[in-house]
Amino acid sequence: MNGVRAFAPTVLVAALGTTFGSALVIAPGIVTEALAAAGLADLGPVRAILSVVGWLFLGIALYVGAIVTANTCATLIAGQTRIIALQRLVGATGASLRARITRTGLVVGVLGGVIGAVVGTGLSALFVVVLRGNGFLPDTTYTLVPWELVLPVVAVVLATWGAFAAGSRRVLTVTPLEALSSSVEPSHDDVRSGTARKVWSIVLMAAGGLLLFVGLAASGVTPAAVLPAALGGFVSFAGVAVGATIVMPPVLQLIGRIGSRDPVVLLAGRNAMRAPGRSARATIGLVIGVTLLVTFAVALGIMQHVLSAQLQAMDQGQMTKEMLEGQRDFFVQLNAVVSVIVGFSAVIAAVGVVNALALGVLQRRRELGLLRVLGLTGAQVRRMIVTEAVQMVVAAVVTGLVLGVFYGWVGGQTLLGSLGFATTPVLPPLTVGIVVVGALVLAVVATIAPVRRAMRVPPTEALAVD
Repeated sequence: MNGVRAFAPTVLVAALGTTFGSALVIAPGIVTEALAAAGLADLGPVRAILSVVGWLFLGIALYVGAIVTANTCATLIAGQTRIIALQRLVGATGASLRARITRTGLVVGVLGGVIGAVVGTGLSALFVVVLRGNGFLPDTTYTLVPWELVLPVVAVVLATWGAFAAGSRRVLTVTPLEALSSSVEPSHDDVRSGTARKVWSIVLMAAGGLLLFVGLAASGVTPAAVLPAALGGFVSFAGVAVGATIVMPPVLQLIGRIGSRDPVVLLAGRNAMRAPGRSARATIGLVIGVTLLVTFAVALGIMQHVLSAQLQAMDQGQMTKEMLEGQRDFFVQLNAVVSVIVGFSAVIAAVGVVNALALGVLQRRRELGLLRVLGLTGAQVRRMIVTEAVQMVVAAVVTGLVLGVFYGWVGGQTLLGSLGFATTPVLPPLTVGIVVVGALVLAVVATIAPVRRAMRVPPTEALAVD
């Protein structure tokens, strides 16, 4: 490990999370001060509601960032197995090595937190200047550095530190004997033998499923049923994240069968299944991002459909048509705002996907050199890597779409079921299109640069890399 430099992408993730959090902390104060300057009174509830919403989305971003950071740390450690084993061989203990990595995580969190706070404050000041210049905001004094600004910084530092502590657990399992091995990833059977991971995953998914069932059962009585349902969604998805090495391989295996008559495509699918830990780390972040985007899109689509049905049940007149058009415009704007806010968490997840895919390619230079020695051309190796990345991204998108549609439907049903309407999932095609196209572009972009770097190494030199 080369200290903080090796974790530069993680610094970016921490900085993005703090930038997002800083903007969410500063925004309620700006809105409140703007309303006060406009002569509106009793603004306490407005600021409280905006603050709660802001902290909710910040919590989502921290959750995504922590998983991405832990996966990045675990990927780097997996690629450094032999070096860690050699350090163990000369007397270093697993605890001391893990403590060093955890201290690096603290430095990474502080560095990313400070950078993000500065960038977030600067962007907020820029938006205030622009919006005040075009007359959207009143000409008054705005607080750009509230005391609450320290909270997202502290939250990001703690989340990053904890993610490094979780991601570095593999150090404790590395034995000195592994210094003689050329493997950088555990086998499929080794990954699946984690009994504790299996148990936690099953417990979380079962507990979350029970809360979801309670919410659905109470949906016909009260809108408050959305609360246990939301908690159940979070808990059950945490189970999916914990059991990613159990959940994702079957999906990857199914996607890998598409076009498997082509030897290059078949080899790409086998590679993804050969290292399920690496594949799961590369895909789970994208699963989270896609699930979040689709969940909110489906929930808002259900709300719009139900409210439109209520309006159409009224007398059809000019007023009703105008109300429908106004409602449609409102939901379009609301969906755009929510998509931008949730999309920031998806950006954090995308950074993790790019990092995981790039590290996976660079850590396999020895394998790529062996394939070229065995007769594969450079073009075939490049196509194999890109195909493998596309297969993993497609598996993540499919999983995220299924989970997002389900969670979105549960949210809409528990919130609006008491109105007497039987809700069905409403999935905006624009959201699906953006997710699919964006994910495929992400897969290609994430592998171009590392594949180019790996292919520049002659096969004989690649085989000598340790």
